[in-house]
Amino acid sequence: MNITLAFGDKIKKIKQEGCVHVFAVNVDSAALAEASQDALVRLQSVVSLPGFRVGKVPLAMIREQFPSMVKDEVLDISAKAALPEILKGSQINPVVAPLLKNVNYEAGKALYFEIQFESSPAIEPKGYEKIAATRKVHKITDAEVEKYINQVREYNAYLKPAAEGEAASKSHFAIVDYDTFENGTPVPDGAVKGEIVDLSSPQTIAGLADAVMGAKRGESREFDAPFGDKKMHFKVTVVELKMKVVPELDENFLKEAGVKTTDELKANVRKMLEQGSAEKTEKDMLGQLEDALIKNNPITLPPTLVKEEAQELLELFKKRAPAEQHMPDEALLERLKPVAERNLSLTYILHHIAKKESIQATDSELNAELEKVMARLNTEEEKTKGRELFEKRKEYIRASMVENKTMALVKDKAVIKEENN
Repeated sequence: MNITLAFGDKIKKIKQEGCVHVFAVNVDSAALAEASQDALVRLQSVVSLPGFRVGKVPLAMIREQFPSMVKDEVLDISAKAALPEILKGSQINPVVAPLLKNVNYEAGKALYFEIQFESSPAIEPKGYEKIAATRKVHKITDAEVEKYINQVREYNAYLKPAAEGEAASKSHFAIVDYDTFENGTPVPDGAVKGEIVDLSSPQTIAGLADAVMGAKRGESREFDAPFGDKKMHFKVTVVELKMKVVPELDENFLKEAGVKTTDELKANVRKMLEQGSAEKTEKDMLGQLEDALIKNNPITLPPTLVKEEAQELLELFKKRAPAEQHMPDEALLERLKPVAERNLSLTYILHHIAKKESIQATDSELNAELEKVMARLNTEEEKTKGRELFEKRKEYIRASMVENKTMALVKDKAVIKEENN
């Protein structure tokens, strides 16, 4: 490539907003002629016209027949000539592909375009030592242990038929059939079979539970109730009455829980609740440290990276969330943008702290991490795939290990007070 563009002569920086840098590039007629000649030679090797073999089409005909292709090639050649000059002269570290914009091309006369770069934010990390934080310690009470055990019992509750001749009461679940009428005429699709009704709770159809109260198996009741913006008439028949049975804290329950005594069950539950509480406490405390790091080191992020991070969060959310919870992608991206900004800010801040403190993840530490992964795999096929995946993600894993070690340093240097919650 013959074209040369000097920084400061034909290339000038015209704008900077945070991590976004814009450079103007002017290609004069002499440089444009060189770029055009190179473009025509390039195209000659790929284009064909009737009567000419590939590589034999005259350059003048290519210029005349393929003007848009010539323009694209000229722009590509000129941009590639400008890039190394810009990177050398400005010492920018791009994080995404440069963007060409505002192109003004006059064949044979001049070419003007702008190149936009997004760079990594450069910061001198500060305020990461002696961060004040509170570890809110929660002592698990006997009442919380009892509540959890009772929740498990409720979760394992089942329904059994009520005694013969019993009348429906708030302690029952009724299985009912009902028909819906409007002005004396059956409503299409208004017949429902086998609906389970908890007579202790309000129902979708107002008055349904009250209507069957006192009814026995096989008995019917009729009532009127609003349904939407209309008033409907319902005829409901009690098909079955059932009683909710909550398992007793007996030998069978203890056996299912894998313990022998009630005290052992309570001890296990307490230990589990304490572990969960400790994890929540640690997460909350780390959140305080992260908030302080972000507050003490305000940075402007590359906008394209923020969009990409938000998009990744969106894809993860769509995989995990039930379909009925999905919002339009645009609305979700807007809601996820602050999370993306927080994630990226922490990544950059921790990266600069690690650099300042000379924190690294060595190959031996990476190998130790690989061994942990291998220990959790069973077959040779699983281990082979595990090694391959680990190797592909090696640098990502190394970066994550450095972030974790850096956060551990911040935590060790923090001033943490404990507070009973």
